[in-house]
Amino acid sequence: MIVKNSLLAACMVAAIAALARPAASETMAKFNLGVGVASDFITAYVAKDEGIFEKHRLDVTVTTVVNSALMPAALTGGSVQIAILTGPNIILANDGGLDLVALAGVARIQKNNPRSNLVTRAALNITKPADLKGKKIGIPGINSSLDLVLKKWLLDRGVAPSEVTEIETPFAQMTDMLKGAQLDGAMPIEPALSRVVDSGAAVKTFDVQSDVNPDFLGSFWASTRDWAEQNRATIAAYRASLLDAWDFIKAHPDEAAAIEKKRLNYVDPRGPSIALDIAPADFRFWVDLCQQVGVLHQPLDPAKLIFR
Repeated sequence: MIVKNSLLAACMVAAIAALARPAASETMAKFNLGVGVASDFITAYVAKDEGIFEKHRLDVTVTTVVNSALMPAALTGGSVQIAILTGPNIILANDGGLDLVALAGVARIQKNNPRSNLVTRAALNITKPADLKGKKIGIPGINSSLDLVLKKWLLDRGVAPSEVTEIETPFAQMTDMLKGAQLDGAMPIEPALSRVVDSGAAVKTFDVQSDVNPDFLGSFWASTRDWAEQNRATIAAYRASLLDAWDFIKAHPDEAAAIEKKRLNYVDPRGPSIALDIAPADFRFWVDLCQQVGVLHQPLDPAKLIFR
């Protein structure tokens, strides 16, 4: 009788263990995600830290990205599978022969909720675009979205971009370089923007992004087209995770703020204008801008840059 009971117990344990194991169809989809150091990307951080990715059967390794311009090479090289890219990142990569596609939007840049500003040293008293001639402006990278938007803004106001010296400057170094007069101005985004202004190193001068377009998608979640074609279910689960994370942020602002503080050492008082949906017009803006400033060498169909 003891033997029978032991056998029965063993069978029950085995059965429970089998039920606890995920079915083959529930196998976790693993991928590496490149995420930027700005509050615009808070949905990805919340999805990771609150277990939302796991709820959608995703095993996501989050990698911090300081410069999105490095991500096309990382995507094609396979070190990340999904990453943040700006419109110019995607357009210029495709112009150069890569096949990258946008999977979802990140956040909109809107006049009523600006994410960046041209700041200049107060002593310079910059009041009009022409005052920038001969000045040194820090931008995060040549052909970055901020660089190209600034160039268009200057062209539209009769200032040749060549009359302004642009210096590639990491956001973290902008404050010190402005204080040391190594820069006359800079184009930081939040949270670097608030840090620069709060330090007294510079003052907000022009809302360049909103002047160029009062409402546009600033960045995108992207991958190679080949990876996207082979991982449609994973992409759907990723989008669903971001939507759930956005719902969590709205329902639990204090918990979301704690994650933002932990990840970015900053809490954005206004928060980003999260927007996942993409329309061809969102890329048409960037294609036209790249053509105007002379960095696009062939026609591109905006609709083909969006993965459906």
